Amino acid sequence: MRPDAIVAQWTADDLTRVFRTYLDHVRDVDGWSVETVRSQPTAFGNFRRFLLETVGPGVPLGRHLFEIEEWIRWNRLAGRGGHTLNTYWRRIRSFFRWLDRQYGLPNPFEALRPPSVPARLPKARSPEECLRILEATEHYPWPEAFERVRNLAVMATALYAGLRRKELVGLKFLDVDLDDGTLRVVGGKGRGGGKDRIIPIAPDLRHHLDSYLRHRRQQGIVAPEFFCSRQTKRGISMMTLRRIVLAVRRASGVPFSLHSLRHSFVTQLLRSGVPLHTASALAGHNQITTTAGYLKVFDEDKIQAMRAFSFSD
Repeated sequence: MRPDAIVAQWTADDLTRVFRTYLDHVRDVDGWSVETVRSQPTAFGNFRRFLLETVGPGVPLGRHLFEIEEWIRWNRLAGRGGHTLNTYWRRIRSFFRWLDRQYGLPNPFEALRPPSVPARLPKARSPEECLRILEATEHYPWPEAFERVRNLAVMATALYAGLRRKELVGLKFLDVDLDDGTLRVVGGKGRGGGKDRIIPIAPDLRHHLDSYLRHRRQQGIVAPEFFCSRQTKRGISMMTLRRIVLAVRRASGVPFSLHSLRHSFVTQLLRSGVPLHTASALAGHNQITTTAGYLKVFDEDKIQAMRAFSFSD
């Protein structure tokens, strides 16, 4: 019996058991990050609901397992947007590629194009907003001086080094070398345990990090984590990071997310004339096209461009 005929006898429950094996494989063998593995079940759950509505529980999936375009149509009728569909499509495609390797199954995605993604406005904040965020962090009524300098260092690291939230929380004491002027990110986003990168420390960031380190030494903190709690003498949690962002967002009046500060970092690099491939390396992107997608053209850039525009010499 052909592989596709065998797999077509699977029910939705059978497919779910195979999907769990797939998750184990991409985590333990392919080395996908925890975040990437955790993002897969949402797309699979959507695909499974489509199959259950189409064939019913306990019934062999048959040809419906391969009807990817019908699955996309089902999602569109349910009102799901292009970004969601594109994400689901790519994650289920990865699952089918694995099925192809494991079972010799024909991949129904091979002749298909992913759902189009509508253009999104870039998330970068303006330079004025970024400065306001730092000012709001500095002047916020934190309970103690240590929290003030630590939280200011956290926000400055997000803005001047473009670290993701996981990278901020996971930053180690030995990863920050003020003497050498570098900040090392170990195990950033990506497969195989993540991508490492070295970021030169900007002068403005150095000031905030130096101030935080002085306060850290005064508190007798010797934990391996860089950003720490004075009470526990251990690294801050993701919850603490969220609370810092929420407090500063309210105080500044700037509707930013932590990831938008990363967008601001990349955008400001490009606006400052940093070559695209250099900005891509500093951001830890695997593809230059990802970096280019971060660029936001501000109104002032348009004005400056038009002031210099002329047909005469």
